[in-house]
Amino acid sequence: MRYKEKLVVGDVRGRGLMIGLELVTDGTMKTPAKAETMHVMEQMKDMGVLVGKGGFYGNVLRITHPLCFTEEDADLFADVMDYSLSKM
Repeated sequence: MRYKEKLVVGDVRGRGLMIGLELVTDGTMKTPAKAETMHVMEQMKDMGVLVGKGGFYGNVLRITHPLCFTEEDADLFADVMDYSLSKM
């Protein structure tokens, strides 16, 4: 499924063990991308990577990782997120 709206990262919050990645459809107006966020979450889950959802509008990906997170895990996460976002 392709969405008509362009998906943009509106904000990145936090540091350390939890990071929030806000997805919006308009970088200027910061229109929440709720449906697109759910689609990205499902795509990532299907590929074996779990992320949470948060934010007032449900458009923030909550990224947390275990303490045993390796460099290979980080590479896998980055590849899966890149692929999922590119399919929007």
